[in-house]
Amino acid sequence: MEQKIALVTGASRGIGEAISHELSKNGYITYAISRGGNERNNDDRLTHLPMDLRSEESIQEAFSIIERKHGVLDVLVNNAAVMINKPFEQFERADWEDTYATNVFGPIQCIQQAFPLMKKRGGRIINISSIMTERPLPQSALYTSSKHALNGLGEALSEEWYPHRIFLTKLCLGATYTDMWKNVGGFTQDDMLQVEDVARMAAFIAQTPLHVRMDEIKMTPPKGVL
Repeated sequence: MEQKIALVTGASRGIGEAISHELSKNGYITYAISRGGNERNNDDRLTHLPMDLRSEESIQEAFSIIERKHGVLDVLVNNAAVMINKPFEQFERADWEDTYATNVFGPIQCIQQAFPLMKKRGGRIINISSIMTERPLPQSALYTSSKHALNGLGEALSEEWYPHRIFLTKLCLGATYTDMWKNVGGFTQDDMLQVEDVARMAAFIAQTPLHVRMDEIKMTPPKGVL
């Protein structure tokens, strides 16, 4: 049986950490990526690696480790993101640059690096998106627009790469309790999805045979979108 390889960005906590553990629990050799990560093995199937999505060199270095060790990649989860909440007129250039570097340009480079590793036997790319691309909240213009950009990229590549059996799935999440929501008023943890819910769905997508295409999956709490 072929050993499956996965890489998850933003994996030091929250959704990314939960997805990394769920994939490793399901037999994937999983690389949990974060800015502050260090190369250490939790066990035979989970390795933490440093990668800064704002740095092309850092991204290339992380993927080169996977290429040297395995030569293939089966699953890429673009989870890492930053969200700055404030009125649009208060955004500064540094806010735009940091958000788009992390939420858009970094994932673009990860997808480019993943392509030659996935082309050998097919694979899945899961882009973690947000219900705010459909139902935006006030003061979320920067985050919401960056998720729209990632959605558009995934939709286009779904049409370009299916002959290679490389499929992109937009996993669109309603309110999910993470650190991002700690300072947002009007929401409680009980009203939201839990990170474990998202992790189980990501593992389901990852393990689905490659004769099935899943362009979009939407998850929301029982009470509705947000």
